[in-house]
Amino acid sequence: MKFKIRSWSLTVYLGIIAALIGLLLRSYFVWPQAFNFRFMLHAHSHAMLLAWLLGALILIIYQQWEIKLSQSTKILFYGLALSVVGMLCSFPFQGYAAISISFSTLHLWLSYVLFYRLFRALKNRGPSAKLLRTGIVLFYLSSLGPYCLGPLMANEMQSSPWYDQAIYFYLHFLYNGSFFFFLLAIIVHKLKLFSDGKGFQHFYLPMLWGSIFSYALNLEYSFDQSWIYLLAALGSTAQLYAGIRFIKAVFRKRISNHLKLILFLLFFKWIFQILGSTPLIAEQIQFNRFLLIAYLHFIFLGIYTPFIWEMLKKRIPAFNKWMIAYWLLFILSEIALIAPSLKLIPGFQSWPILTFYIYAGFVSIWLILAFSYLKNLRKNTSYHLESN
Repeated sequence: MKFKIRSWSLTVYLGIIAALIGLLLRSYFVWPQAFNFRFMLHAHSHAMLLAWLLGALILIIYQQWEIKLSQSTKILFYGLALSVVGMLCSFPFQGYAAISISFSTLHLWLSYVLFYRLFRALKNRGPSAKLLRTGIVLFYLSSLGPYCLGPLMANEMQSSPWYDQAIYFYLHFLYNGSFFFFLLAIIVHKLKLFSDGKGFQHFYLPMLWGSIFSYALNLEYSFDQSWIYLLAALGSTAQLYAGIRFIKAVFRKRISNHLKLILFLLFFKWIFQILGSTPLIAEQIQFNRFLLIAYLHFIFLGIYTPFIWEMLKKRIPAFNKWMIAYWLLFILSEIALIAPSLKLIPGFQSWPILTFYIYAGFVSIWLILAFSYLKNLRKNTSYHLESN
C-alpha cells in the first residue's frame, strides 16, 4: 500500500512539474524571459515522456495484470523517478551534457532491467500480454537512437540529418511504438478482447508492421525521396486498417464516452499519418513549428494523458465534470495552435497570449484531477489499513 501511494505520488508530481514547465514555455512567446528555451524544452519533454506517461503506464500494467512487485522492482521504479528528477535539475542549465546524459543513461538502464522482469512475467498470458511484450521489445529498439548520439557528437555531426534522425527514431518507437502497444494491451486486457484468439493476428500483424514502417514519416523531415513517402503511406494505411478492426472490436463492448472520444482521436491520428505521407502536407508540417506542437499535444494530451486519467477515474470524484472541462480546453488549445498557421483570422496578433491563458486553464484542470486522485488514494488506503 505504501508503495502504491509513493509511486503514484512521484509519478503525478513529476507530471505536474512537466505541465508547469510547459506553461512556462508557452509564456516565453508572450513575455520573453532569461532562460534557455531549448534546454527547458528538454526538461519538459523528458519529464512528460519518462516520468508521467511511462511511469503511469508501468503502474497501470502491474496493477491490471496483478503482477507481484518484488522489493528490488520497487527500488527500480524509485530509481526511474529519481533519474527524472536528476534530468529536471540538469537539463534547464546545460541541455544535453555530462550530467543530464548520465541521468538519461541511468534511466534507460534501469528501464532495461524492469522491462526484462516484466517481459518474463508476461509469458503465455494471452493476446494482451503479447501486445505488452511487443511494446517492451519496441522500447528496447527505441533506445538505439540515444546510443547513436554520442558517436555523432564526437564526430561533430550535430547539424547533420542523422543526428535528428537518431532523436526521431527514439521518439517514434517510444510513443508510436512502445507506449502505443501498452495502451492497446491495457484496453484489450480490460475489455477481454480477442479472448478466443479469433481475429487477433489480423489486427496484430498489420498494426506492428504499420508502426515500424510509419517511422518513414520521420525520414521525410531529412530526405526527399519518393520511396520514403511510399513506405510512410504503406505503414500508415496498415495501421489504419488494423485500427479500424480494433475499434470495431472495442465498440462491441460497453465503454465510457471518454474512452470513445480517445478512440475517435486515435482514428484521426491514423488519418493524419496518411495525410502526412504526402509530400505537400509533409512539407507544411516540417516548416511550421506550431503545427508540429499541435500534433504532439494531440497525441500526448488528447490520447495518452486522458487515457491514463480514464484508468484512474474510480478514485477521482466528479471525474466526468472535470473531463468535460479538460476536453473543452484541449480543443481550444489545439485551435489556438493551428489557427495562426492556417491564417484563419488575418491580422489577429493575440494568438500567443490567448494560447497561454487556454493552456493555463488546461493545467488547472490537470492539477485538480491529480490532487483529487492522490487525496482519494491516500484516504481509501488509510481506511483499508484501519479496517484490517
